[in-house]
Amino acid sequence: MKLLAFGDVHSPEYLPILTSSLKRTKLDSVQLVLIAGDVVKRGDYRMCAPVEKTLRNYLPNVEIVAVFGNEDYPEVRDKMRDECTEIRWLDDEYVRLSLILETIVLGTTGVLDRPTRWQLKNVPEIVKIYNERIIWLSRLLESLPQGKLTLLLTHYPPRSKTLTGEPPEAWDEMSSRRLTEVLIHRPVDVVVHGHLHHSVVHRDVIGSVPVYNVALPATRNVSIIDLKPTGLTQWLSY
Repeated sequence: MKLLAFGDVHSPEYLPILTSSLKRTKLDSVQLVLIAGDVVKRGDYRMCAPVEKTLRNYLPNVEIVAVFGNEDYPEVRDKMRDECTEIRWLDDEYVRLSLILETIVLGTTGVLDRPTRWQLKNVPEIVKIYNERIIWLSRLLESLPQGKLTLLLTHYPPRSKTLTGEPPEAWDEMSSRRLTEVLIHRPVDVVVHGHLHHSVVHRDVIGSVPVYNVALPATRNVSIIDLKPTGLTQWLSY
Protein backbone atom coordinates (compact mmCIF):
# COMPACT_ATOMS: atom_id res chain seq x y z
CA MET A 1 0.00 0.00 0.00
CA LYS A 2 1.43 3.34 -1.05
CA LEU A 3 1.19 6.42 1.13
CA LEU A 4 2.07 9.92 -0.03
CA ALA A 5 3.24 12.13 2.82
CA PHE A 6 4.48 15.66 3.31
CA GLY A 7 4.43 18.44 5.86
CA ASP A 8 5.42 22.04 6.47
CA VAL A 9 3.99 23.58 3.32
CA HIS A 10 3.61 26.82 5.29
CA SER A 11 1.30 27.77 2.44
CA PRO A 12 1.94 29.73 0.34
CA GLU A 13 5.71 29.59 1.02
CA TYR A 14 6.47 26.00 -0.04
CA LEU A 15 3.39 25.44 -2.21
CA PRO A 16 5.49 25.60 -5.41
CA ILE A 17 7.63 22.72 -4.10
CA LEU A 18 4.51 20.69 -3.36
CA THR A 19 3.10 21.36 -6.81
CA SER A 20 6.29 20.60 -8.73
CA SER A 21 6.99 17.44 -6.75
CA LEU A 22 3.47 16.11 -7.31
CA LYS A 23 3.91 16.80 -11.01
CA ARG A 24 7.08 14.70 -11.27
CA THR A 25 6.12 11.89 -8.87
CA LYS A 26 4.50 8.65 -9.99
CA LEU A 27 1.18 8.77 -8.18
CA ASP A 28 -0.61 5.66 -9.39
CA SER A 29 -1.58 3.28 -6.58
CA VAL A 30 -1.36 5.97 -3.88
CA GLN A 31 -4.14 5.12 -1.45
CA LEU A 32 -3.66 7.64 1.33
CA VAL A 33 -2.23 11.13 1.73
CA LEU A 34 -0.79 12.18 5.09
CA ILE A 35 -0.04 15.83 5.92
CA ALA A 36 2.22 16.28 8.94
CA GLY A 37 1.16 19.76 10.00
CA ASP A 38 2.16 23.38 9.37
CA VAL A 39 -0.16 23.47 6.40
CA VAL A 40 -0.34 27.26 6.52
CA LYS A 41 2.04 30.04 7.43
CA ARG A 42 1.51 31.91 10.69
CA GLY A 43 -2.15 31.08 11.04
CA ASP A 44 -3.30 32.28 7.60
CA TYR A 45 -6.10 29.69 7.51
CA ARG A 46 -7.35 30.64 4.03
CA MET A 47 -4.10 29.35 2.55
CA CYS A 48 -5.02 25.73 3.29
CA ALA A 49 -7.43 25.90 0.33
CA PRO A 50 -4.64 26.03 -2.31
CA VAL A 51 -3.04 22.99 -0.69
CA GLU A 52 -6.31 21.06 -0.87
CA LYS A 53 -6.93 22.19 -4.46
CA THR A 54 -3.42 21.16 -5.52
CA LEU A 55 -3.87 17.71 -4.03
CA ARG A 56 -7.24 17.27 -5.69
CA ASN A 57 -5.77 18.24 -9.06
CA TYR A 58 -3.37 15.29 -8.87
CA LEU A 59 -5.17 12.87 -6.54
CA PRO A 60 -8.90 13.54 -6.96
CA ASN A 61 -10.24 10.48 -5.12
CA VAL A 62 -7.64 9.70 -2.46
CA GLU A 63 -8.30 10.05 1.26
CA ILE A 64 -6.38 12.96 2.84
CA VAL A 65 -5.58 12.95 6.57
CA ALA A 66 -3.81 15.85 8.27
CA VAL A 67 -2.70 17.09 11.65
CA PHE A 68 -2.07 20.64 12.77
CA GLY A 69 1.39 22.10 13.31
CA ASN A 70 2.59 24.93 15.50
CA GLU A 71 1.89 27.52 12.77
CA ASP A 72 -1.65 26.19 12.33
CA TYR A 73 -2.57 28.19 15.42
CA PRO A 74 -5.21 26.74 17.77
CA GLU A 75 -7.48 29.72 17.25
CA VAL A 76 -7.70 29.13 13.46
CA ARG A 77 -8.05 25.34 13.41
CA ASP A 78 -11.84 25.35 13.24
CA LYS A 79 -11.58 27.82 10.35
CA MET A 80 -9.14 25.50 8.58
CA ARG A 81 -11.62 22.65 8.99
CA ASP A 82 -14.34 24.84 7.45
CA GLU A 83 -12.06 26.07 4.66
CA CYS A 84 -10.74 22.63 3.67
CA THR A 85 -13.55 20.14 4.10
CA GLU A 86 -12.00 17.42 1.92
CA ILE A 87 -9.16 17.02 4.39
CA ARG A 88 -9.82 14.82 7.41
CA TRP A 89 -8.25 16.78 10.29
CA LEU A 90 -7.07 14.92 13.39
CA ASP A 91 -6.31 16.81 16.60
CA ASP A 92 -5.48 14.24 19.29
CA GLU A 93 -7.86 11.86 17.54
CA TYR A 94 -7.75 8.69 15.50
CA VAL A 95 -9.62 7.37 12.52
CA ARG A 96 -10.19 3.90 11.05
CA LEU A 97 -9.92 3.65 7.27
CA SER A 98 -10.87 0.75 5.02
CA LEU A 99 -7.96 0.42 2.61
CA ILE A 100 -6.13 -2.81 1.64
CA LEU A 101 -6.23 -3.68 5.32
CA GLU A 102 -8.15 -1.82 7.98
CA THR A 103 -5.89 1.08 8.85
CA ILE A 104 -5.81 3.20 12.00
CA VAL A 105 -4.28 6.68 11.81
CA LEU A 106 -3.53 8.44 15.09
CA GLY A 107 -3.14 12.17 14.58
CA THR A 108 -1.63 14.73 16.91
CA THR A 109 0.39 17.92 16.90
CA GLY A 110 2.78 15.98 19.12
CA VAL A 111 4.90 16.57 22.18
CA LEU A 112 8.03 18.53 23.04
CA ASP A 113 10.26 17.62 25.97
CA ARG A 114 10.81 21.31 26.64
CA PRO A 115 8.31 23.92 25.46
CA THR A 116 9.78 26.80 23.52
CA ARG A 117 10.10 30.20 25.18
CA TRP A 118 7.32 31.47 22.96
CA GLN A 119 5.03 28.63 24.05
CA LEU A 120 5.80 29.18 27.73
CA LYS A 121 4.89 32.84 27.32
CA ASN A 122 1.87 32.51 25.04
CA VAL A 123 0.26 29.07 25.49
CA PRO A 124 -1.43 28.64 28.88
CA GLU A 125 -0.64 25.35 30.62
CA ILE A 126 1.53 24.12 27.74
CA VAL A 127 3.49 21.81 30.06
CA LYS A 128 0.23 20.24 31.22
CA ILE A 129 -0.94 19.89 27.61
CA TYR A 130 2.18 17.96 26.64
CA ASN A 131 2.04 15.79 29.76
CA GLU A 132 -1.59 14.88 29.16
CA ARG A 133 -0.97 14.26 25.46
CA ILE A 134 1.81 11.74 26.05
CA ILE A 135 -0.40 9.90 28.55
CA TRP A 136 -3.25 9.87 26.02
CA LEU A 137 -1.01 8.49 23.29
CA SER A 138 0.42 5.80 25.53
CA ARG A 139 -2.98 4.62 26.74
CA LEU A 140 -4.51 4.72 23.29
CA LEU A 141 -1.70 2.66 21.75
CA GLU A 142 -2.04 0.13 24.52
CA SER A 143 -5.77 -0.21 23.90
CA LEU A 144 -5.78 -0.53 20.11
CA PRO A 145 -6.66 -3.93 18.63
CA GLN A 146 -3.97 -6.15 17.15
CA GLY A 147 -3.87 -7.00 13.48
CA LYS A 148 -4.56 -3.48 12.22
CA LEU A 149 -2.13 -1.33 10.29
CA THR A 150 -1.43 1.51 12.72
CA LEU A 151 0.15 4.81 11.67
CA LEU A 152 1.17 7.69 13.93
CA LEU A 153 0.93 11.06 12.20
CA THR A 154 2.50 13.82 14.28
CA HIS A 155 3.93 17.25 13.60
CA TYR A 156 6.59 17.14 16.30
CA PRO A 157 8.91 14.13 15.99
CA PRO A 158 10.00 11.52 18.47
CA ARG A 159 13.70 11.74 19.32
CA SER A 160 15.51 9.97 16.48
CA LYS A 161 18.23 10.44 13.90
CA THR A 162 15.86 12.46 11.75
CA LEU A 163 16.92 15.43 13.91
CA THR A 164 20.38 15.23 12.35
CA GLY A 165 21.07 18.61 10.77
CA GLU A 166 19.13 20.56 13.40
CA PRO A 167 21.12 22.23 16.23
CA PRO A 168 21.53 19.64 19.03
CA GLU A 169 21.04 22.25 21.73
CA ALA A 170 17.51 22.81 20.40
CA TRP A 171 16.46 19.16 20.16
CA ASP A 172 14.53 19.23 23.45
CA GLU A 173 12.44 22.06 21.98
CA MET A 174 11.94 20.22 18.69
CA SER A 175 11.19 16.61 19.67
CA SER A 176 10.34 14.20 22.45
CA ARG A 177 12.33 11.42 24.10
CA ARG A 178 9.15 10.53 25.97
CA LEU A 179 7.41 9.76 22.70
CA THR A 180 10.36 7.59 21.66
CA GLU A 181 9.98 5.59 24.88
CA VAL A 182 6.27 5.14 24.24
CA LEU A 183 6.99 3.82 20.75
CA ILE A 184 9.60 1.38 22.03
CA HIS A 185 7.09 -0.16 24.45
CA ARG A 186 3.96 0.28 22.31
CA PRO A 187 5.14 0.21 18.69
CA VAL A 188 3.11 1.28 15.69
CA ASP A 189 3.77 0.27 12.08
CA VAL A 190 4.97 3.67 10.82
CA VAL A 191 5.60 7.15 12.26
CA VAL A 192 5.29 10.14 9.93
CA HIS A 193 6.33 13.58 11.20
CA GLY A 194 7.26 17.04 10.00
CA HIS A 195 8.71 20.15 11.71
CA LEU A 196 12.39 19.51 10.92
CA HIS A 197 13.27 21.94 8.14
CA HIS A 198 17.03 21.33 8.26
CA SER A 199 17.05 17.56 8.70
CA VAL A 200 19.52 15.69 6.50
CA VAL A 201 18.39 12.22 7.61
CA HIS A 202 14.80 11.64 6.56
CA ARG A 203 14.31 8.05 7.73
CA ASP A 204 15.24 6.26 10.93
CA VAL A 205 14.03 3.29 12.97
CA ILE A 206 12.97 3.27 16.64
CA GLY A 207 13.10 -0.35 17.70
CA SER A 208 11.21 -1.92 14.81
CA VAL A 209 9.27 1.22 13.91
CA PRO A 210 10.20 3.17 10.74
CA VAL A 211 10.18 6.94 11.29
CA TYR A 212 9.94 9.42 8.42
CA ASN A 213 10.55 13.16 8.38
CA VAL A 214 8.42 14.47 5.52
CA ALA A 215 8.90 18.23 6.01
CA LEU A 216 9.07 19.74 2.52
CA PRO A 217 11.76 22.32 3.35
CA ALA A 218 14.06 19.39 4.16
CA THR A 219 13.01 16.72 1.66
CA ARG A 220 12.22 19.11 -1.21
CA ASN A 221 9.81 16.47 -2.45
CA VAL A 222 6.73 14.56 -1.36
CA SER A 223 7.57 11.23 0.26
CA ILE A 224 6.23 7.93 -1.03
CA ILE A 225 6.06 5.23 1.64
CA ASP A 226 5.38 1.76 0.33
CA LEU A 227 3.97 -0.60 2.94
CA LYS A 228 4.16 -4.25 2.00
CA PRO A 229 2.56 -7.04 4.03
CA THR A 230 4.90 -9.80 5.18
CA GLY A 231 2.33 -11.48 7.40
CA LEU A 232 -1.01 -10.79 9.00
CA THR A 233 0.25 -8.10 11.36
CA GLN A 234 3.79 -7.34 10.17
CA TRP A 235 4.50 -4.71 7.49
CA LEU A 236 7.61 -3.50 5.76
CA SER A 237 8.14 0.07 4.59
CA TYR A 238 10.53 1.40 2.00
